Amino acid sequence: MKVILCADLTEQSLQGLADFVKTPYFEKATEIHVTHGFETKVYAGEFYAQYYPSEKQFPEIEKAAIELMKNSLDKSLSALNKDNVQYHCLFSPSRKDVVANFANTIQAGLIVVATRSLTGLKGVFSFSFAEYMIRHAPCDVLVLK
Repeated sequence: MKVILCADLTEQSLQGLADFVKTPYFEKATEIHVTHGFETKVYAGEFYAQYYPSEKQFPEIEKAAIELMKNSLDKSLSALNKDNVQYHCLFSPSRKDVVANFANTIQAGLIVVATRSLTGLKGVFSFSFAEYMIRHAPCDVLVLK
C-alpha cells in the first residue's frame, strides 16, 4: 500500500507522524511519501503581480523542507528498514488541492494527516487541511490528533 504522510513542518505534526510510523499498522506500507504542500501566494499591484515565493526560491525551500522532514522522521523510518521512502515538497496556490492531486497521481492507498485540534471560535470557523482531505482525497485518510 502506498502511504502519504502529510507534514506541515511544525514540531507537533512531525512528532505525531514519527510516533505513528512506529505502530504495527504502518508496516503494511510498501511505498512511503513524506509530503509537504507549500502554498504559494500572488500579490497584485497596480501594474504588476508579485509571486511569493518566486520560482528561483523553490529549490532552496524544497531543500530546507526535505531536510527538516528527514531529520524528524529518518530515525523512525530506519527502524523499519524502509528503503522506499520518498520526500516531496509540492508548490501550489492550494496546498490542499496539490496533495489530493498527488495522492491521485501516485494512486495512494492512505493519507496520514496530523492535526493541531483547533478549539473555540478558530475551530468552528476553520476548514482544516484534514477536513479537506477527508472530503476530497481519492483514498482513505487517517487523522492523527
